[in-house]
Amino acid sequence: MYRKIFLFCAVNFSLFAATQNFEFLADNISHKDGVIVADKNVVVYSQAYLITADKAIYDQKNQIVELFGNVNMMKGAGEISRSNYAKLNLKNNDLDLKSLFMMNKDMEIWLKSDQSNSDSKYYTIKQATVSSCNVNDPDWSISASSTKLNRQSKFLHMFNPVFRIGNIPVFYLPYFGFSIDKHRRSGLLTPEVGYRKKEGIYYKQPIYFAPYDEWDFQLDPQIRTLRGAGLYSGLRFVDSEYSNGAIDFGFFNDKESYRRNQINTNSNNSELKNKLHKGIEVKYNRDNLFKNYFNSTLQEGFLLDATVLNDIEYLNLQGKNEDYDSLVTSKLNYYISGDENYFGIYSNYYIDTEKIGNKNGNKDTLQELPSLQYHKFLTDLWIPNILYSVDLQSHRYDRKIGVSAVQNELNIPLSLNIPLFDDYFTFSFYNNFYATSINYNNKINSRLNKNNDLSNQYVNIEHRFDIHSDLAKTYDNFFHTINYGVEYIVPGYKKGDLSEDFIYDEDSVAYENFLYKQEREQELRMYLTQYFYTSNGRKILKHSISQGKYIKDSKYGDLKNSIFLYPFSNLSLYNKLEYSHTDDKIRTIHSGINYTGDIFSLNLNHTLKNNINFQKDSYLTSSASINLLRYYKLSGSWQYDLQNNKTKMWRAGLNHNRKCWNYNFVYQRDIEPVTTSSGSATKKTDGFYLYVNFYPMGGVHYDFSIEHDSTGNR
Repeated sequence: MYRKIFLFCAVNFSLFAATQNFEFLADNISHKDGVIVADKNVVVYSQAYLITADKAIYDQKNQIVELFGNVNMMKGAGEISRSNYAKLNLKNNDLDLKSLFMMNKDMEIWLKSDQSNSDSKYYTIKQATVSSCNVNDPDWSISASSTKLNRQSKFLHMFNPVFRIGNIPVFYLPYFGFSIDKHRRSGLLTPEVGYRKKEGIYYKQPIYFAPYDEWDFQLDPQIRTLRGAGLYSGLRFVDSEYSNGAIDFGFFNDKESYRRNQINTNSNNSELKNKLHKGIEVKYNRDNLFKNYFNSTLQEGFLLDATVLNDIEYLNLQGKNEDYDSLVTSKLNYYISGDENYFGIYSNYYIDTEKIGNKNGNKDTLQELPSLQYHKFLTDLWIPNILYSVDLQSHRYDRKIGVSAVQNELNIPLSLNIPLFDDYFTFSFYNNFYATSINYNNKINSRLNKNNDLSNQYVNIEHRFDIHSDLAKTYDNFFHTINYGVEYIVPGYKKGDLSEDFIYDEDSVAYENFLYKQEREQELRMYLTQYFYTSNGRKILKHSISQGKYIKDSKYGDLKNSIFLYPFSNLSLYNKLEYSHTDDKIRTIHSGINYTGDIFSLNLNHTLKNNINFQKDSYLTSSASINLLRYYKLSGSWQYDLQNNKTKMWRAGLNHNRKCWNYNFVYQRDIEPVTTSSGSATKKTDGFYLYVNFYPMGGVHYDFSIEHDSTGNR
């Protein structure tokens, strides 16, 4: 049986006094001259420690505990160590250990050394080895002549570290440090290193500042030896429990020599428009602004997402390896909503980077500043089965060059639903009232009629009759649901016309009619949607088809058919087709297959479009991966323009992924947008990308890219 002795010790911590209780348990315990000896299956525990050992000696006078053989020590929830010998001073919490093995459970990182000691602030360790891989044969490790671990901040300082892959030394540093927990700390983040033939050596060193929990700040200075240098930065903040935001800004300055060399590398054979690429991005979200002054049960949202830049290069040079849309959108939105009513105000500002180098720049880009909306949610009309809603909107469309307008819209849909034949069928009647008033600025009637056309009123009432059925049936091995019906669309009262394809300003310049509204014709349409499920509820098939016929012209509308097949849980196939009877050709077709397996994965999609302007688009996108032996995966992707017989992008890579480290080696050919003095252009680049990450320290990104000139030469 265990023998137990209870000890009471006073331990001082700085200016404060605390009381720490220690309890010993062992098979054999003896006491002589103020020295307690515990032997066999020793357990020592307190509020701070849980220790097991083969033997323990406690000097009551000096308040020192010595532990011998298989010393296992746990401090807190995540700090675990094992050693052959430990000496603990209860007065000051100093600790000496020999043949130490220490592990942080939260970060799954371990450290071992021949000798170490600690006080209340630091572990000081000699000849330490650190890794997060397998202890017996780690894939990577760091050996240092001396190491200090801050017990409070959990930051590890290593002096004269040598990095090893397996047993092979890779490189040496005089100092290296990293955090072994997940708390944010100021310091240097993982650098990015690369090479591009036209830009030279690329190096970016992120510097991170986290002085408070409520905000942090990051500086990303970068240099491209043949191109120039720049600085990007970002501030993130949380100003309340229901709001947060971010401010990003930066610039990059090109060398004149680089600008001259760029003339032959883009599709326009022109120099870049700007020597200095700059911009700022502001984001802010808040879901509690005014509602507490009215009713706290309301839903509310405020969004600011604004970007100002002078060209697309500001985004490309951030080094985020993202594909950016040429149309940069800024938003300022607010809404407040209750159970029955909704009010919103929206503003959208667009920067079309494809226009920046043109004559008018962004001045003829249409802006929406602002739009107002009131919406009354669907509700009954005090008559059984009759529902209605109201939507009222006002838009201000503005631009410095071209036609602008202010539009007010009213939309009132009304519906009646009547069940028939014991709920096997439902008859529905829909009536939609739409009215709009438009006041134009700088608009004429047509290119031939240059009289001002500054206002337009349009009213349209549309009726729709629908009979449909929803059925479901269970079979022995599957479950089937089907929804099918017939609808009849009847145009009603109409006043005015919004069907012009183009509108003209006072200089007879044509613009696409941004207020164009397509009118529904008298049409009879049949539709069907059905699902099949296995007996355990897994979907195996979805099919939908619809076909309409225009009554007035006795012509068929477009046939729309889609089918999604799920033969296995990890395999899906689909085909969506739209066929034009009028043109006797396929208008659009989308087909694809997706398979995800333990060894192999594939995603293949094809899109074909026959546009109204007789242009044809046909392109193929694909990606695949195969898992190789011992944590390796081979992956690739490909985008091909079948119509123009050219590759838009392709990528192939090798990935090694283990819990303690991973790397990804990728070769990619891509087409990047640039802004030149004669407008938007593209350039083709080939690049090697290497990403290496050592958990939990981070890793290194390496980029080696070669740009092609306008003739395709490197």
